[in-house]
Amino acid sequence: MDNVKKQMKKTLAAAAVILSYIALFFLGLYVIMYLAFPRYLIKVFQYQHITVVSDSMEPVINVDDMIIIKNYDPERLQPGDIITFYVDINGDGKKEMVTHFFHERTTAAGEIVYRTRSNISNTPDEWEIGVSDIVGKYVGRVPRIGKLIRFLRHPIGIMALLANILVIMLIVKLLKGKEKKI
Repeated sequence: MDNVKKQMKKTLAAAAVILSYIALFFLGLYVIMYLAFPRYLIKVFQYQHITVVSDSMEPVINVDDMIIIKNYDPERLQPGDIITFYVDINGDGKKEMVTHFFHERTTAAGEIVYRTRSNISNTPDEWEIGVSDIVGKYVGRVPRIGKLIRFLRHPIGIMALLANILVIMLIVKLLKGKEKKI
């Protein structure tokens, strides 16, 4: 009976290690895609997280909230849905991610365009976006965790995270060493 229990523990431990490696692989893939190919992240994983940096959607979505968006068919959007999209806000030629309410779908110069609005105003934003600019639809938020995420993107935050991981690994190794001596 003891052999069966030992074998069961070994099997469960091996399964846990394998699952951990699989999770680490996908986490690593997510981080690499997030850093190198952010526009394609949602296409691969179907979901993406974004840290909110402006107050245009308060109090629905606040500055420093982390929002989760999912890949979504723009043809199914309804007025009032919250969407994330790319738009050149200040005319510098660089598109930035923005999250606003979907307002309406119209046609301009024979092309379908989408209009959005912030929570501050009921009038549509000045820009028109194309279907290729839409990233996804809002599905939820984690309040105030955006500060932590921004910190972890900074070089000091990365070093702090790595230092904590090393300390935890060292503690685990020391504890395992003590168990073997007993």
